[in-house]
Amino acid sequence: MMKQAVRILWILSLTVWLPGLLRAQQLPLYSQYMFNTLEINPAYAGFKQSMQFTSIYRKQFNGIKDAPQTAMLTGDMPIGDTNLGIGLKIVDDRISITQNFGAQGSMSYRIEGDNSNLAFGIQLGALNYKTDFSKLNITNPGDPVFSTNLNALTANFGTGVFFNTDKFYAGFSVPNLVRTHLRKVDVALSEYEVKQNTHMYLNAGYLIDLNDNFILKPSFLLRGVKGIPLNYDINANVFFRDLMSAGVSYRSHSALVGLLDFRLVPTLRLGYAYDYNLGRLNNFAKGTHEIILRYHIPFDKDTLMPSYLF
Repeated sequence: MMKQAVRILWILSLTVWLPGLLRAQQLPLYSQYMFNTLEINPAYAGFKQSMQFTSIYRKQFNGIKDAPQTAMLTGDMPIGDTNLGIGLKIVDDRISITQNFGAQGSMSYRIEGDNSNLAFGIQLGALNYKTDFSKLNITNPGDPVFSTNLNALTANFGTGVFFNTDKFYAGFSVPNLVRTHLRKVDVALSEYEVKQNTHMYLNAGYLIDLNDNFILKPSFLLRGVKGIPLNYDINANVFFRDLMSAGVSYRSHSALVGLLDFRLVPTLRLGYAYDYNLGRLNNFAKGTHEIILRYHIPFDKDTLMPSYLF
């Protein structure tokens, strides 16, 4: 089962990645994605035997006016005794005068092995793209270029695969498999159009028992977007009994991230991440703050999975 899953991941990676080598990062970026895998992979829907709700708020580049900020809410659960899972993701992503608001529903199908699982997922949703030129300080208020706001709605489709054992997991996903091409808008006799390029994610992680109290979880995430070089996150989290965790991430050429996670009650966890900007951006921005809140409603109080399990 393990060899077959690895082979599937490699085939999917090569067939999708190579033909179009990778214009700009357009989907929201999160530092605590490892605590909300549904955000990047629909195959994760219903993975844990509970109803899960996760909310994230991320404010980037503090100190820079109108810098990006993102709010997201997700929920997922397995469907009874079947091998199906369902999920829902709602995202509000804003930067300066633009806003992207979208919702996506997902469904997964899990194939169970002796000591492993292989899940396939799909997601379908819609994205609303808006710009509000009235928020700009325009020298000439009558300039026709800024007289018409943009407002477009488009459908989106994505897919993914997720494999796990008790100690290892790996996933590959394309959240926006269909490259969206929003409607054209005439502004001052010119044509404007909004495109969203395909994003691809490959991630994996492993659990290492340090002793009876501590577990180390190294992991990585590789991102591919048309028009920019491949970028990656390398992460390491240490969990203390499932009561709390601390970790660090390195995002290629852009940030060093500190991670903290606490169990408030058995079914509720609070996490925080701080991104320290590397390079020239650090001269202008004070860093990025991200807060995550996770709530689980277990179907059986004796089967609540530990937070360090994928």
